[in-house]
Amino acid sequence: MDLLLEINEIAKIHPMDRDDFDTIMLDFAKRITKTLKIERMSVWLLNENNTQLTSAAEYDERNGCFVQNSELFARDFPNYFKAINENQIILAPEIKKHPHTSELTEKYSIPNDVISLLDVPLRIEGELIGVMCFEKTGTEVRHFSESEQVFALSIGIVFASNLEARHRRRLQRLLEKELEQKSTLIKEIHHRVKNNFAVVSGLIGLQKQKAKDNYHEELLNELRTKIISIAGVHEIVYNNRSYSEVDAHQYIVKLTDQLKEFYQTDKQEVELSVHVDEFELDVETMIPIALIINEVLTNCYKHAFKDSTRGVINLSMTNNNGMMILTISDEGVGFQPGTKSEGEMLGLEIIKSLVEQLNGSYSYEGDNGTTFTLKVESNVSN
Repeated sequence: MDLLLEINEIAKIHPMDRDDFDTIMLDFAKRITKTLKIERMSVWLLNENNTQLTSAAEYDERNGCFVQNSELFARDFPNYFKAINENQIILAPEIKKHPHTSELTEKYSIPNDVISLLDVPLRIEGELIGVMCFEKTGTEVRHFSESEQVFALSIGIVFASNLEARHRRRLQRLLEKELEQKSTLIKEIHHRVKNNFAVVSGLIGLQKQKAKDNYHEELLNELRTKIISIAGVHEIVYNNRSYSEVDAHQYIVKLTDQLKEFYQTDKQEVELSVHVDEFELDVETMIPIALIINEVLTNCYKHAFKDSTRGVINLSMTNNNGMMILTISDEGVGFQPGTKSEGEMLGLEIIKSLVEQLNGSYSYEGDNGTTFTLKVESNVSN
């Protein structure tokens, strides 16, 4: 058969999804030994510092023997290794007479009955990884023709490509496995953080029962809402496929519902209107925003409608070309400078610190109720 046609046939019988190296090598060896009319073929792979060759496959057509893991060391065969590391094609009609292979005579050639060889380098992305050997046994010297040399080199390229594909698939599987493990770990971390916050919230609830006055009871209540705000972020992340971003709409609707339930009383009915665009924020941005929303809404519920049995709060959060804008307004008594309580002043200091953390800006307007506006430049995902 024409050697070029044989190369084409050999390339076709090794689909890219095969991983059984031994089967691939055996297929190569059976066809090639028959085509070149030789008895032995082998593949040897170099170690990291190119001082040792280990056989990945050695096939002997005479008895069908297929062995692996033989070793050759540079210290024993310096001339042969020098030629290999120089990426040379070694063509030795008589092993014992060739300057690069004569040192193989006693330990390799005679034990395997090899008289002639043709060795071609194996490369992946230009880097030498080993050698493919084509060997004639017996006593009759074999002179490999130029076309046979081209054939052998082409087979080496085909085999190296197959080996590279196999290597890449193995790396891909390892990466996918590591990614899955890391995703599971991150998910578990968010789950445990959420549970730990729930425990802390429960402990604060128990402690609140021991409060001896309304002031300390309210402090514990506000602390508890802050913890719930942070825990909610981790809960959303845990339940989503993404472990770095939070659905802003989903989270803020849930947060505001919790705060409404927390502060709503039979004596006062407060209507809360929430509008949030559909986009995602990273966890590092969402947590400070959650705490800001908690502080502002807490102030609205506690102070905006002191002398009324009804009230309205509007919250909107929009994404305008990477600028996230949060607006919370109420129709209450309005912002009156110099009249804030100690708790409200602390809340304002917390808000200021959180806004600085976000590198954002905020404002309060006190006419006809109070309007809080926060602007943050953010890498928003729609």
